[in-house]
Amino acid sequence: MPKICFNFHCYRDIPLYADLCNLYLADNRFDFTIGHLINNDQQTKHAQFEQVHTYFLEVEGLEAELGDLADEIATKFLYSVWLKSAEVITIEHRLGTKNCLQHHVVNQRFCSECEPKLSDINAIYDISDNCQQCFGHKKLQDYELGFKQQDICDVVDKIVQGKEVCLGETANQIYLSLNSINLTNPIQDFENQARPLQQILFTHPQVITSSFIVNEQQALALSSFEKPFIKLAPNKNLDAISEHEKQHLIASYYDVTFADSRLLIKIAALLKHKGINWLFINKPNITKTSNTLRVTWLDSAWVQTTTLSDISIEAPLPRHDDNRYLQYDVSYKKNVLSCHIDKHAEITSTSHIASKPLAGIDAAICAMHSGLLSTGCITSAKGFFEATSTLKKLACIYFSSQQSSSVITQNEQGDINSFLQLPILPQNGVELIQELTSSDKNTIFKKYNDAFPDTVTLVSEFNLAPNERLDSLQAFMAYAALIVLPTEEISSSGHISPHLLSQELANKFHALAQTYQGNNAPRIDFPLCAINSDDDFSVHNRSINWRKTLASLMSFKLAGANPAILAFGFFDSFTDYLSNWIDHLEQQQGIDAVVLAGSDFSYEVLANRLCIRLGKNYPLVVNRQFDLDGANIAIGGMYLAKRRR
Repeated sequence: MPKICFNFHCYRDIPLYADLCNLYLADNRFDFTIGHLINNDQQTKHAQFEQVHTYFLEVEGLEAELGDLADEIATKFLYSVWLKSAEVITIEHRLGTKNCLQHHVVNQRFCSECEPKLSDINAIYDISDNCQQCFGHKKLQDYELGFKQQDICDVVDKIVQGKEVCLGETANQIYLSLNSINLTNPIQDFENQARPLQQILFTHPQVITSSFIVNEQQALALSSFEKPFIKLAPNKNLDAISEHEKQHLIASYYDVTFADSRLLIKIAALLKHKGINWLFINKPNITKTSNTLRVTWLDSAWVQTTTLSDISIEAPLPRHDDNRYLQYDVSYKKNVLSCHIDKHAEITSTSHIASKPLAGIDAAICAMHSGLLSTGCITSAKGFFEATSTLKKLACIYFSSQQSSSVITQNEQGDINSFLQLPILPQNGVELIQELTSSDKNTIFKKYNDAFPDTVTLVSEFNLAPNERLDSLQAFMAYAALIVLPTEEISSSGHISPHLLSQELANKFHALAQTYQGNNAPRIDFPLCAINSDDDFSVHNRSINWRKTLASLMSFKLAGANPAILAFGFFDSFTDYLSNWIDHLEQQQGIDAVVLAGSDFSYEVLANRLCIRLGKNYPLVVNRQFDLDGANIAIGGMYLAKRRR
C-alpha cells in the first residue's frame, strides 16, 4: 500500500496544526505518525533566510481511502495567514513518531464542523452548543457569555434600527453600529500623533470587492482562521457603491475583518440575511482571552505590524538578562527567550513610544538583531551576537514613525554604522516655506506659489504633532501630500484643520499612489546630502536633501503631471534610490542580506516596489516570527551592545 505524507510549511508555529496532528495520532482508522520540524529555507541562492515550521502527517492505506482522507484533512486544517505552502507527497520511509506534539494553547473557537451551523440562520444551534472537534463552546469570550438566540436577534434589531450596540463589560467592550464609531478625542489624538483607523466587520465576504479594493491574498487572509485586521481602501467606483457607503466610507483606509467569534458569526449571518454587508465595529487590542492581529503584506507573505501576544523562542545567550520596551517585558532563562505582553500597560501608541525614544541608530540595530534571530542563522558566545558565515555582512532598512528611521550596515567584523538617516523635516509649514525660499530651489517654489497659492496657504497652516518624529517617512509623505494632492482632497473649507495628522495626509498620499495602475512614473529626486551636526556623539553623516525632493514634485505638478502618477513616482523613485545605495554598499563591503523592519513598511506601495528591486539581487530578511515594530525592538534590545545605566 502507498505511503503518503501531508506537509504544512508555515512561517510560524501554529498550535492548531499541532493539535490536529495529535488528534489524528489518536485516530485508529489508519496508522498515523506525525512530526514538527524547523528548517532554514535556504535552498536557492536568493532564498529568504527564514525559519520554516513543517507539520506533517504520515499514513499508509489504499488509494481510494487516502483520497477521502486527503479531502478530510484539507477541510480540517483551516487556512492560516502563516501557511507558506501545503503538499501531499509519496514517501518510502517514515520520519514521524507516535509522540504527541507539544504546543501552546489553542484558542480556536470554531472549526469546519461548527462554523457552518453557526452561520446557518435556520439551524437550531446556539453559540454555547457543543462541538467535539474544536470545543469552541468552552472557549467563549467574556462578551459572548449568556447570549441565547433571542438575545442575538435583539442585538441585530437594534443595529438595523441604527443604534450603537455595546457587548461585554467595560474593560473588554465591543461596539457595533451601522454608523461610524468615534471613541477618540481629536485633541488627544493630535497629542498622541495617531488616530486609530475605523474598524469594519464584513458580514458578506462574497461581495467585499463591491465596497473595498481587495486583492487575492488579502481576501484569502481575511478568510483565514486567525481573522486578522487588514488595512483596505474603500472602493471609490461611484457606480458600484450604495448611498450609505458614499456617506460613511470617506476615509482613505479602514481596518477590515471577518467575524472571529461564535457570537459575531451569528450576528454577521443575521445581518447578511437582512441585506447588510458590513458594519462598523470597535474591538479592544488586548483582552483576557484574545489579542487583535493586524498584518501587512511584505515580500510575498504576511507579517504582523505589532504583536500583542506572548512569544517564547529558543535563542542564544543575550548580553542582558532582561529588557523592557513599551508593554513588552523580555527575559532569558535556560536557552529560552520570553517576551511577555503586560496587558495592564498602555497599549502601543506613538505617544508612549515617543516618550521613550532610543538613541541614534539603536532602534535600527535592535530590529537588525531580532531579524537575524528570526532566521536561526546566529550564534552567541558570552552575549556577543554573531551571525553564521553565510549571514555576516548586512544592511538594515528601518523606517518607523515611532523611532529614528535609518539605513545601517554591519561588516564582516561585526562593526555597525549608519549609512543614512531620513531627513529631519521642519516642525510646521511656515518653517518649511522659509527653508524652500532660502534654498537654491527658491525659483521653483516662487513659480509654484504663483500657480497654486491656495495650496501654499494650506502648507503654511500645517503643523506636525508636538512629539512627532521629524525624521520619519510618514512626515515626509505628509509634506509631499500637501504639495501633490488637490486642495479639495486636503480641506473642503480652504483651511487646514488644527488637528490634521501627518498620518492622515500620508494615508491620502499612499491611497492615491495605489490608484495608479502603471509601472512607469516620473523620476523624483532623492539626492544624498551631508549632515553637518554640532553633536559630537551623532552617528549619522548623511541624509536626503528633502528640499530638492519637494522641488522635484513641484516641478512635475507645474508641468501638469497627474497627482496619482506623482504619488506613485515618489515611492517608485525612492525605492530605486534605496536599491542603488544598497548596490553601492555591496561594492564597498559586500551584502549577504537586507533586513526590512519598521512600521512604515505597512505602506504597501513602498514595500512592493522595494522588494521587487532588492529581491532580485539580495536575500531579504523579514521578521515574521515577531513583528515589524514593537516586540522586535524589545527582543533585539537584549543583544544591544550598550551598557545599561
